[in-house]
Amino acid sequence: MILYHGSNVIVQEPQILENGFYKDFGYGFYCTIIEKQAKRWALTKRRRHTVNFYEYSPDKSLNI
Repeated sequence: MILYHGSNVIVQEPQILENGFYKDFGYGFYCTIIEKQAKRWALTKRRRHTVNFYEYSPDKSLNI
């Protein structure tokens, strides 16, 4: 599965952060399976616009 992330920076390897900044959902790294949606997210960023993409294989051992 390919996931897309719209941003103003290139993110080679997203990190999972467990402690620290607290908002409604804590640290957020939002992805979508819809490339067009990620492009719209990227356009909301100032100056630079980029769409990162990642290959994801579901892992049943994860607790979600």
